[in-house]
Amino acid sequence: MDTHRLRYFLQVADEGSINRAASVLGIAQPALSRQVRLLEEDLGVTLFRRTARGVQLTEEGERLRATTTAPLRQLELAMRYVGSRLARVERALNIGLPTTAACVLAAPLLDSLSMVFPKVDFQVRVGSTDELVDGMLKGSVDIAVIHPVLDGRLFQEELLVEDLVVVGGAASDLMPDRTIGFAELTDCPLVLPASQTGIRNSLENTALKLKLKLTSRFATDSLQVAKDLIAAGRGYGILPLSACATDIENKRLRYAPLRNPALTQQLGTGTTSHLELPRGFATKVGQVIRDEAERLVRSGVWAARISPPQRGA
Repeated sequence: MDTHRLRYFLQVADEGSINRAASVLGIAQPALSRQVRLLEEDLGVTLFRRTARGVQLTEEGERLRATTTAPLRQLELAMRYVGSRLARVERALNIGLPTTAACVLAAPLLDSLSMVFPKVDFQVRVGSTDELVDGMLKGSVDIAVIHPVLDGRLFQEELLVEDLVVVGGAASDLMPDRTIGFAELTDCPLVLPASQTGIRNSLENTALKLKLKLTSRFATDSLQVAKDLIAAGRGYGILPLSACATDIENKRLRYAPLRNPALTQQLGTGTTSHLELPRGFATKVGQVIRDEAERLVRSGVWAARISPPQRGA
């Protein structure tokens, strides 16, 4: 089977529109429609159904996307970098990921990095931004995805922005179509991060501006412990959807959008000025992180908005 057709199929699935996919791919819309039709004929199934807004995957289409996305991505990376000097780099690389993003980013990112750098040994450290920054300054973490911090010893580049939502247990009355006003949080016992950076800092600063008092019943930097406490009805959390999507899908947790004001979580990549990595190697690692984040956002796996690359980056 022509892998180009699979790539076209995945692009249409990501965009939800043949016209938009054709524009992204740089080919004519009729030609793209024909390639999708030929793929359907090869497989003997219907992959898309037309809607008023574009196209939507059928059950067979969803199954095809789930089983081909990662293998096709790995094949494309292998073909692109098999003869590259980057493929000959031999060393260890220590990557830091925040607890809220590790569940959605870690596995696909390591798959992509392994294809680009087949001789590199990867070590992943998951923790709060404070812990990851401390690791970078001490040399135990080479590059990390972190919340923005005011520290002149770090080089930082914006990556994406996520909306924060209110998360409760299965017995709560939270619903995705009913927003929760920030002021309503004063009536809720909260499970907050112990780290003062990131989500907790945003919540406390907002409460201070609005002259409101939040009650933190439990504080922990363990995402799993926080979700267990929330699921058990011990309190409510303020998290990005990426941190609890599986629990929501499994009906272990429920969520509602947060408004008045809406709050967001910013993530970016960070390295230190004394990073002992070849410049080209470090730059490529950062690019792979951005590429993987963009792919996850486009596919709908990561409910976030990609930040534009910084000038000169």
